[in-house]
Amino acid sequence: MRERSQRAVSPVSVPTATFHLPKPLRTREILVSERFRNKSALVVGASRGIGFAAARNIAAEGGSVAITGRNEEALTDAARLIKEETGTAVLPVVGHARRDEDRRATVETAVTEFGKLDVLVYTTATNISRNATALELDPEVMLKEYDLNVVAALEYTKLAYWSSMRDNGGSVVLLSSVAAFGNVRLAPYSMTKSALEVLRQHLADQLAPAVRVNSVAPGFVDTAFAEKLQRLPKEQVDASYPLGRQGNPEDVARAITFLASDEAEWITGTALVVDGGKSTQPYRHDLPHVELGSVLH
Repeated sequence: MRERSQRAVSPVSVPTATFHLPKPLRTREILVSERFRNKSALVVGASRGIGFAAARNIAAEGGSVAITGRNEEALTDAARLIKEETGTAVLPVVGHARRDEDRRATVETAVTEFGKLDVLVYTTATNISRNATALELDPEVMLKEYDLNVVAALEYTKLAYWSSMRDNGGSVVLLSSVAAFGNVRLAPYSMTKSALEVLRQHLADQLAPAVRVNSVAPGFVDTAFAEKLQRLPKEQVDASYPLGRQGNPEDVARAITFLASDEAEWITGTALVVDGGKSTQPYRHDLPHVELGSVLH
């Protein structure tokens, strides 16, 4: 009897959950459909990171893609890599998103090359205020940040609309951030992303029914841009997410390409949060300001 009792309460081995970052992409892994066949796209800020991943996905799914960024060498490398991974050539157009003449030339080049522009993806952003508090913030620096994060997105959208989308329809996807929805430790950056979300709502209303306008709001993503913001060890950041890791560019790019595609044809004015469940957790006020640094939530 005693032996049976001991057997009944013997511990059960439960497998421990493990988490893995996605493998390096191969063409066969990203070519899941041809959602962008006979469609053309312009991805702003596509030389690396999320913009690069979005451009690669659109090209892999049959789209004609133009990419733009201010660094010619990085942009050329990006175009080469996309061609190698997808078999599709993309059009690199060097330009600075804050310069009106560059924006106009970029959109004109894309429309001339493709005959129309079906998709605009805006991923460029900056945090040159270095997370200064409201009392420390230099107004001139703040205006430069606002100019790139918000105004340039608006101007690109206007150019895409008047040059093609008004008559042919289209989809605009703006890269936002969960910081847009309130982050007391990232005041300047959060303010620009909050403004971008208001712009998204306004444009969705004003450009309907011809054009859909949505945003994707990621949490902390493992990119060169985010690396400059983050001061916590990677392991600590990973552990803070319910899904066990910080995001990577492909996580966000998949959301962007979904919203850009016809699969989302009845979605406009929406912000799609892609943050590994981070927004389910309360804000960590117990972390010291210096230690927290720039965690985007």
